[in-house]
Formats: sequence, C-alpha cells, structure tokens
Amino acid sequence: MMNTKKAILLSLASWVLLAFCFPPYPLGPGALVFLAPWFYVLKTASKKVALTSSYLGAFVFNAISIYWLYHVGDVAPPALIFSGLFLSIAFLSLFALLCAYVFIKLPYPFLFPFFWAGIEVLRAKGDMSFPWLSLGLVFGNSLEFIQSYAFFGVFGCSAIIIASNMCLSTAILKKKKKLGLAPLGLAIIFYIAGYGILKYEKTTEPDTLTVAVVQPSIHQTKKWSKDYFDSVMTQTWNLFETLEPDSVSLILFPETAIPDYINGRFKEREFLEDYAEENNSAIVIGALSRIWSEEPKNQKKKYDLYNSAFLFGSGYPEPEYRKMHLVPFSEKVPFDNIFPIINYVDLGGGTFSPGDSLLIWQPGNFSPLICYEVIYGSILRDAKQKGAKFIANITNDGWFYKSIAPYQHFNLVRSHAVENGIGVVRAANTGISAFILPNGKILEKTELFEQRIIVQNIPLETRFTLYSAIGDYIELVLFIFSLVMVPIAIIIKRHST
Repeated sequence: MMNTKKAILLSLASWVLLAFCFPPYPLGPGALVFLAPWFYVLKTASKKVALTSSYLGAFVFNAISIYWLYHVGDVAPPALIFSGLFLSIAFLSLFALLCAYVFIKLPYPFLFPFFWAGIEVLRAKGDMSFPWLSLGLVFGNSLEFIQSYAFFGVFGCSAIIIASNMCLSTAILKKKKKLGLAPLGLAIIFYIAGYGILKYEKTTEPDTLTVAVVQPSIHQTKKWSKDYFDSVMTQTWNLFETLEPDSVSLILFPETAIPDYINGRFKEREFLEDYAEENNSAIVIGALSRIWSEEPKNQKKKYDLYNSAFLFGSGYPEPEYRKMHLVPFSEKVPFDNIFPIINYVDLGGGTFSPGDSLLIWQPGNFSPLICYEVIYGSILRDAKQKGAKFIANITNDGWFYKSIAPYQHFNLVRSHAVENGIGVVRAANTGISAFILPNGKILEKTELFEQRIIVQNIPLETRFTLYSAIGDYIELVLFIFSLVMVPIAIIIKRHST
C-alpha cells in the first residue's frame, strides 16, 4: 500500500505537469503520459489517501490555470473576488475528486475514459458551466495534432488522453512493456494523420470576403469610466480612420467598443451609419442595450440589459444580436430564473438578460458571437447548421490583462473552429485578434495590447468534419453516461463484494 506522502507527491507532480500542457505553455503532447502517476496512485493507495491526493493535485492545477480570475477584482470588492476565486478553484477541483472516486469503484476500467469525457460535457451545461479546461485542449500548439478535433472533438480527445495514461500506468504496475508504448504510438498517429490531412486536403478557390478587424487596445480600468468615454472613443476612431476602406466589405470592432448603452448614443450611431453608407461596407460593433419592459427578466430593474452586437450597413437593417451565454456572476447571477428571490440580492454580479437566438448576417452569411460564447463548440456547430460560412467573434479580453487567459481563450476558439470546420474572424479589444481558417491555420493575428488593424480575405466555405455531423449525439450520450455512471458504479461494486 502506497504511503500518504508518496501519493501526494505523485499526484501533485501529475497535475502540475498537466497545467503546463495547455497553451500558451508548450508541454501539450506530454498530457498523454503526465497523468500516469496519478492513476498509479489511484490503483495502489488506500481509498482515503487516493481521494485526498487527487483533490490536492486538482486544486493546484486549477490554481495555476485560472489564477487570472482575480483580475475581475478591479470592478468588484476585492474580498468578494478573492473569496470567489478560492471557491471557484475548490469547486472545479471537485470534478477530479468525483472522477477519482468513480475510477476506484468502477470494476470495468475501460469505461472510465468515457466517464471523464462525459464529466467534461456536464461541465459545459447550465448556468454554472465552465468548459474552459477540457483535457483535449492541450493539443492547441500543434496544427497537426488539432486535426484530431475534426474526428473526435475536444471531448473525444480528452477520452483518448485518459486512455493513454491508463495504459501507461497499467504497464508500469503490471510490467507490460508493450502496453507502455501506447502513448508514443498515439502521438505518432496524431501527428502523421494531421500532417497527411493538411498536406493532401483538397484545395479549392472559394468566394472570399475582405474583412478588417479593429483592435483599439483600451485599458480596462479606463474603458468603463464616464470621465474617459470621450478619450476612449477618440482612441478607437483615430485608429479606425487609418483604415483604407476601399474593397473592405466588413469591419469588426470588439465587444463593447462603445462602452455604454447604444440607445442614447446618437452621435456614434450616426457616424457608423454614414461611414457604412459612404464606403458601401458593413460594420459590426459591440455595445450595451437597454430595453424598457413592463415585465423585465430581472426583477431588480424596470428594463432588460443586453450585451449586444450591432450591424450597420448600406442596404442592411440595424439588427441586434444579444449574447446568449452570459458569464456566471460577472454578467448574470446563476439560477435566478429558478430562484427569483436571488434577483433582489446584490451579489456583486451583473444583471444582464440573455438573448434567445443565433443570427445569420450579411455580407457573407456569418454568425456574430460575443466573447464567452465561442468556448462552447455546440454553438459554433449550431451556427454552421443554420448556414453560417464563418463566425465573427467580438470580445473584450482586457479583463484578463497580461495573463495566460487570452491565450487560453484563443485556443478554445481555434479548437472549436477545427472541430466544426468553420472559419473565425476575431476582434478582441486588447488581443488576440485573428483570422482562423476552418482547418485551424492562422492567416494573421495580433499581439496583446497592440493597437492595430488587420485586413484579410476570409473564405466563404466551411469544411466537412465528422464531429460537426455527429457531435451533438456523441455529447448527449456522454452526458447521460456521466449522470448514470456514479450510481451504477456504486451498485456494481456492492454486488461484486
């Protein structure tokens, strides 16, 4: 029986190394082996020691990976934010504890990779969803490796990575050398298959749309100050005026590029309308909107607030896309629709209302998505099924400052683009703005806190992927599997003893 100290050290080593597999860190393929010591602990330590060491390892992993949440403290009481950060890390670490428990109880280990993937799907559901650190995302630094998302999806790759580590731990425990080669074999297969797909992929010359992306790089502490509104807009417009509008069909500004309710900003609206008409172009810009209502969705206000994207253009109406998936606590208090009394309690979070539908805009048949929404592969899949040829993602990653979070967010966008075979044009206030092709290739991107406009031709053609065709069914099966496996594991274990 493994002693407590050794178990904790091995678990910590596994989870710390895993934290440095996610971009921007470089150890991605190492995830195929780094969790093997943790599985060794689960197989050889006592139940109590295994569960304790698992939770400690996961806690350190999450602390390394999402420490940047404390930056939100600039717009909320620091005590509330730091306690919220601790609770978030503690809560997310419970998933690893649950997985450890099921692994120990489960008499059929081959089912465990599917359970792990199912838990990741579960984490992408509901008001508290946070699919930020799915294990499959570790491949993001390699264009060859991420081609696997087109077949297995991010969740499927998570299952494969878990299976790889289980093979290695079993090989060490039972001294089966051939089984220990499984991680190396998988790495070779992933790379060669990805290389072959990229090299021999059929190339066509699809129609393209010329798009300009404006990255004004407004510092977050000034962005929402009324005293700085004029200087913020001046900085944005001055950069915008350097754009040569000839042949540019679509111009993207970031999320809340107008940091106010657009309803009362007649000067800015008139400017955008005139510019779009004079230059025969379309403009997408982020702003807030406020709709007065007799029966508001949030009882704290007499109106509904939306984080929105607006389209201005000659020959187009002025439609509004309202962000559907709101950030928990920051934009919306979770479960306020189930427990309405929450709406009367000030928890320091936002009081935004969610939108209710995806939109397809012209020119080029694109879907606008705002910030957090692109971390859900199912939303990109829905947009593609509705006829979108590319995604226009506007975001304000200024909240993250200079941390690893913008790189993690960008990796999520790129991964789900490959998963669903759809290109993405991304406008981020402080970066990373980019043009991403359906196969994950980056045409151009900006650096963090760079004031810049980038212009590229985005192809108006999606790419067929197996996962975009069957991903909804796979995720439904995994979701159900994760829900029923815990009671099944307990029942099977009791009957087998």
